[in-house]
Amino acid sequence: MQGAVNSRTVTGICILRVKTFVKCTLIKELKMDRRFAEELRALKQKLFQMGLLVEGAIHKAFEGLETRSLDLVEDVLKDEDIINSLEIEIDDKGHSLFALRQPMAGDLRLLTMILKINNDLERMGDHAVNLAQRSRFLISQPELRISFPLCEMAEATQEMVRDALDCFMNENVDLARKVLRSDDRIDDFNYRIYEDMSMLMENDPSSVKRALAYIMVGCNLERIADLSNNIAEDTIYFKQGKEVRHRFEKDSEGEERGEPGADARFA
Repeated sequence: MQGAVNSRTVTGICILRVKTFVKCTLIKELKMDRRFAEELRALKQKLFQMGLLVEGAIHKAFEGLETRSLDLVEDVLKDEDIINSLEIEIDDKGHSLFALRQPMAGDLRLLTMILKINNDLERMGDHAVNLAQRSRFLISQPELRISFPLCEMAEATQEMVRDALDCFMNENVDLARKVLRSDDRIDDFNYRIYEDMSMLMENDPSSVKRALAYIMVGCNLERIADLSNNIAEDTIYFKQGKEVRHRFEKDSEGEERGEPGADARFA
């Protein structure tokens, strides 16, 4: 009888120990989950700060060209090192979280998206530098009269960048789709620049270098718009699990349209 009591006591103690262990483990996991969530939020915020720097660099690069301000152009070149340092910091932290936290499901998609957008923003920064370099050259030359709405293209591109950052931070699918719909307009602007500058070079050989610089300005703005598209596509995938790259979608009128890709007019 005493042995049976002792056996039940031991069993009860074992069960209590197991419950205590499970409780402690759950508390620990919850704390780890909270810590991981905080680390993800901090990383996302850091990425947004980098995005604001890139957005500012794009604005200054074109504003410098429009106002013929070398000071603004030089500011962009100074910002490059800061943007590159942030890109490395975010990349290192992101891969560290992959190794230490082994995220799953939504956390995995978010961390993957952060790393992809980090790369896209760094490339945007490179294009901002390219814009600044072309602007510096054009400022040093006699002003070339142009007929195409370059300012309108630059403003539309900057709006895409701003909307792409906002749709990522706020996980706003509607805003992401607005970014995707804006891409065709940028392609049209770029095509018009190419056509106008090609005609100008044929008629006025002395304008070749300046015309080529304007073509490169258009190409860099178009690439920035494409990278904004990437951010919008990643946001849609994160929120809906829907891959929209290289596919056809139905627009609001029910007509099929292609997702942004190579423009056949330049073929």
